[in-house]
Amino acid sequence: MRPVDPARVDAARLRLERLERLQRLTEALSAAATREEVARIIFDRGLSLVDAMGIAVFWEKRPGEIELAQGIGLSEEFASGYRRVFADEPLPSAEAYRTGEPVWLASLDEIAARFPTLVPLAKREGIAAWAALPLGVGASKGSVGLQYGEPRAFDEEERAFVFAAVRQCAQAVDRARLFDVQKRLAERLQHLHLTAATLSAVATPRDVAAAAFRALGVIGASAAEIHALAGPDELALVARHGRPGVAPGAQIPLDALEPSAEVVRTGRALWLESADEIDARFPQLESLRARGGEGAWAVVPLLASGRALGALTVAFAGDRRIEADERTFVRLVAQPCAAALERARLFEEAARSRSEAESAAAVLAALVAAAPFGLALLDRETRFVRANEAFARVAGVVPGSQEGRTPIEVLPGVAGEQIAAIVRAVLDGGRAEERSVIGEMPSAPGVTRRLAASAFPARVDGKVAGVGLLLREGD
Repeated sequence: MRPVDPARVDAARLRLERLERLQRLTEALSAAATREEVARIIFDRGLSLVDAMGIAVFWEKRPGEIELAQGIGLSEEFASGYRRVFADEPLPSAEAYRTGEPVWLASLDEIAARFPTLVPLAKREGIAAWAALPLGVGASKGSVGLQYGEPRAFDEEERAFVFAAVRQCAQAVDRARLFDVQKRLAERLQHLHLTAATLSAVATPRDVAAAAFRALGVIGASAAEIHALAGPDELALVARHGRPGVAPGAQIPLDALEPSAEVVRTGRALWLESADEIDARFPQLESLRARGGEGAWAVVPLLASGRALGALTVAFAGDRRIEADERTFVRLVAQPCAAALERARLFEEAARSRSEAESAAAVLAALVAAAPFGLALLDRETRFVRANEAFARVAGVVPGSQEGRTPIEVLPGVAGEQIAAIVRAVLDGGRAEERSVIGEMPSAPGVTRRLAASAFPARVDGKVAGVGLLLREGD
């Protein structure tokens, strides 16, 4: 019987132990839903499983760029310095992402040979070995970096085990990331529904801006303002929230070097993601931006019926990458804002027209009442619409008794028939008529009187809408 090789027994025991620990890690990660839960499990079990001091999970943000999605056991210097990494940067995780091949650095000498710029960081943080593995989970791409406090052998079996453990951790991080995305989208959708419902009832541009700002708070907006067309060549600031500066009502020319004017002119949104970018594009606004501590702006046109009615400006504190889903959210908020702004404009126009009409009607009523001669207005059905007291006095009837009645009903007999004939002649011919009216009046039965009647067409939009009638004592 051949003697048992202790080394082989230890290797088998280690292999079995690793498999059992990997199974327990997989079970724990499969039950985790949030990034916080995943991070806790990786920290409690994952790091010790692969004997690492730190793990960094990067996912592709856009082709050629990866973002730190989860970091456990990393220094603040590393986490802040490598939050976003381009594929060609001197970092093991970037190389693994770019080439699709794992990177194994078993010692500080190997780190220095391939990534000399990382040596100072490695020495400060006690990193003696480094590994990075490419990842592809579903439609996601990325890489995982592992930092070790002691040199590693990285033999074939250890590499396979590390890759299996890292893949489980990465899949859990990606599931949690997708869960967060779905949760965030659901929250934003709820805000959009609430905003749309709120905007359906608002009546003023100030109310529109307030509702928009409440919705934009979900993506971290620090300020917002709305400009609206105030004429063919001007924009007016109708409302602002969370931003110092001029008061609402200030106007700017449509051809001004201003973000809101530009998006209204072009119909295209502006996405400015840093203070330097804003100041380079709009240097005259640097002091305004600096006072508000703003580092990123999103400016979108407010479109209704295919035309720009104004612009929605959203400001963020500090430099900030405005992600694709955030851009979509801003546009979705802008849509009901534009519709509400158009309703508010129409409401204001209707209120102004109603006020003007009421004023004109009051002036007309005062003019008719103050006329020193008998004056009346009849509609196309030859019914009195309005008549002054002088008319009632001349016609010998009670003041106010004419409205809604015909001349024959007001003045039974020959006089009423003559007045009715004059009114019909004006309606038929569209020309003024002047005739004498002879007959008895209700106030003096049996007494024949002679009156002078002048009738003329009252036109609205070129059409005869009624007849004006003057009645005075005849010669």
